[in-house]
Amino acid sequence: MISKDNIKYYILIAFISIILYKAIDSPRQILDSINGLMSFFSPFLIGILLTLLLNPMIMFLERKFKSHRLINIFISYILITFVLSVGFKLLIPAIIDTLNTLINEIPKLINMLNIFLNKHLSQSQVLESVIPHLQNNLNSILTRLLDLFSKVSSDLFIYIFSITSLLFDIIMGIILSIYMLYDKEKIGLGCKKILYACFPINKANNIIEFFKVSHNIFYHYIIGKLIDSLIIGCLAFIGFQFILKINNALFLSFIIFLTNIIPYFGPFIGAVFPIVMTLVYSPIKSLWIALFLLILQQLDGNLIGPKIMGDQVGLSPLWIISAVLIGGSLFGIIGVFLSVPIAAIIKFSIDKYVQNKIHIRIQR
Repeated sequence: MISKDNIKYYILIAFISIILYKAIDSPRQILDSINGLMSFFSPFLIGILLTLLLNPMIMFLERKFKSHRLINIFISYILITFVLSVGFKLLIPAIIDTLNTLINEIPKLINMLNIFLNKHLSQSQVLESVIPHLQNNLNSILTRLLDLFSKVSSDLFIYIFSITSLLFDIIMGIILSIYMLYDKEKIGLGCKKILYACFPINKANNIIEFFKVSHNIFYHYIIGKLIDSLIIGCLAFIGFQFILKINNALFLSFIIFLTNIIPYFGPFIGAVFPIVMTLVYSPIKSLWIALFLLILQQLDGNLIGPKIMGDQVGLSPLWIISAVLIGGSLFGIIGVFLSVPIAAIIKFSIDKYVQNKIHIRIQR
């Protein structure tokens, strides 16, 4: 006789089979559907992320000053807005200076490469016929890059303010986060009531435990990674500005901060920008930058990172690299940033499922 649990199991298997068939038969359609869902839920995801980031500050203000929660929420947003305003005020001139530097240095780079080709390759009879084509193509490519940088630098603010959908998602995410922060106890209690009403007590408790673990993983990973990357960015700025004394130190250290958030691949991606940009005007100094960044990343991997984050995700390098590649290919830059905690939650669920199955078999 087919029981109720067996029916649920068969329905779940059929649903998963349909999803797998669709993924194999038309993967592009599945990816477009996922991206569509992500676009639809992006304000909610932004609101949840802001809630996770601001909740510790609001709890601190409540314990310290005993003020009303709504006042603490607005104070938190005012502080965040002030910090972002100061950051943009410092970064935008640095970005413009960096683009102007690239525009000014690209013609010099063209001349250097032409001199190199004429000096070292023209002696070979085999390459004599190839050199003019290489030079012409190189000139055209670098000229196009120069035009691209000029266009980006002149239309930067137009590009920023033209992304209306992103601005709408951010505004809606902020509004949703205010409601979530203000009524977080009521929201949590309402979700628990729904779970206990729809599921047996054991399953409801398991679902609540799953969300608690997910919250802890996301919170500790995101906060820890941001603090760790901020420290690395500040150390990079100190090294670039006062020790190596390179141009555009603020912008390059900001790149180091952003890319350091990406696990494994981030430090290598971030190192490319300062090395290449310094290579244009000082090859020797670019070698010192490479050595400095190598030491900085070793310091981060062996001292700063473990002290701040510990082993929050409990993933092997294979899990992390696979999660970053899959998350980046499916959801872009957001997928890269959030892939590791999501993979940690998946691994936790799989481990718990396996342990429960082993425990049931041992009892039999």
